[in-house]
Amino acid sequence: MSVESRGSDIDESEATLAVVGAGAWGTALAALEAPGFRRVNLHTLEASAVEEINRFHSNTAYLPDLILPSNVIATGRLEEVVESASTVIIAVPSGAIREVARVVLPSCGRRARVVLATKGMETGTAMLSLEVWREEAAAAEAARRRRDALVLSGPNLAVEISRGMPAVSSLAGTDASEVRRAARALSTGLLTLVPFGDPLGAQAFGAMKNVYAIGCGMSAALGWGDNANAAILWRGLDEAGRFARAIGGTSAVVGTPAGAGDFVATCTSPLSRNHDLGRVVAGSRGGSAVNGVREGASTALEARRRCRALGLKLPLLEAVCSVLLGEQRPPAVLEAACGTGEVDGRECDAQTVCAGGPAGVPATTIKRSWQVAGSD
Repeated sequence: MSVESRGSDIDESEATLAVVGAGAWGTALAALEAPGFRRVNLHTLEASAVEEINRFHSNTAYLPDLILPSNVIATGRLEEVVESASTVIIAVPSGAIREVARVVLPSCGRRARVVLATKGMETGTAMLSLEVWREEAAAAEAARRRRDALVLSGPNLAVEISRGMPAVSSLAGTDASEVRRAARALSTGLLTLVPFGDPLGAQAFGAMKNVYAIGCGMSAALGWGDNANAAILWRGLDEAGRFARAIGGTSAVVGTPAGAGDFVATCTSPLSRNHDLGRVVAGSRGGSAVNGVREGASTALEARRRCRALGLKLPLLEAVCSVLLGEQRPPAVLEAACGTGEVDGRECDAQTVCAGGPAGVPATTIKRSWQVAGSD
C-alpha cells in the first residue's frame, strides 16, 4: 500500500530529506515524508536492504505491506545521506545515537533541521537520546550556532502507518516558532504533528513507556484483565512524570500525544515490540508481526540506575526490572501497580490507594487469587 501525501500548502519539493535508520519506524517516516520532498535519502548499514529498497521499493524485513515512493533512495554512506539535507530525521536505536551524532554533526549543514525520532536510554550512561545529542553537539566545532534538535514522539506504530492508518504525535522543541514551522512542514495526510515545548519531557516519557509496556505485556499474557492494565498505565504515567521533573523536564507532557497517547498505544497494542517482550517474559509466544529492537529491557535497567542516583522511588519500575533480571516472578509487577506506595512524590495510605481490592481485604488474599490463575 502506498502512503497518503501531505497537504498542498507545504512545499519542500526542492529540498532533500535524510532519514537515518531503515528499521520499521525510519522506513515508515521516509515513506510518509517523501511526497513533500524532492528526494529522501534513507540510511541503512544493511547492504541487502539498500538493494531491495532501490530495486523493488520495499523493505519487507520490517514493513512487508509498504510500497516506498520512487524518490526514496537508500545508501550505506551516512555522510552522503545527510550532507545535502535540509531536514535530518534520526530513527536509530538509542544505543547508536552517539555514533550517529559524531558523523551527522560535522556532515550536515549548520542550519539543517534535526529531528530525533528515537526513544530510549544509552547503555552505560542512562542518558536520553536528546541528552546524548546535546552533549555531542556541544563538543563538536561544527555545531557552533546549530539549532537544537527537535523531538518526534508519540503513538506511532509503524505497521499501522504502513497500512494507511492515521496517527498523531508530538513534535517538541525549545524554540516555539521553529517547532510550529517544523510541525506544519512535516505533518502529512496520515501523521499529524502537535507542537510541544518540552523536548526533554517528551523524551523521558518516550523512553519510560517502553518499560511499562513490558509490564502490560505480562498482564496480557497472564490474563490479569483490563483493570490491572489500567493500574499499570496509571502508575507508569505517574512514575514517568516524576522522572521527567527530576531530570529537568515537566510532567505536562502527560496530556500530549507523547505522554498518555504513546503510553496507551505502546502499553496495550499487540503490535508494540515491548508489549510483545512482556508477553514473552511471562511465558507466551511472541507475535510474528512484531519485528525490530525492543528498547524496554535495556531502558528499564538504565532508568532504574539513574532514578536510584536521583533518589527517586519508583516501585513499578523496580518491579519490572526485578522480573527481567529473574529476581522475582511477574506477579511482583501487579503488586507494585495495585499496591500502596508513592504517587506523585507523596506517600499514599490505604484510603488513597487500596491494595488491590475493597478496604479490609488483605493483599495476601488478592495475591493468592492471581496465583491460582497461573501467574506464579
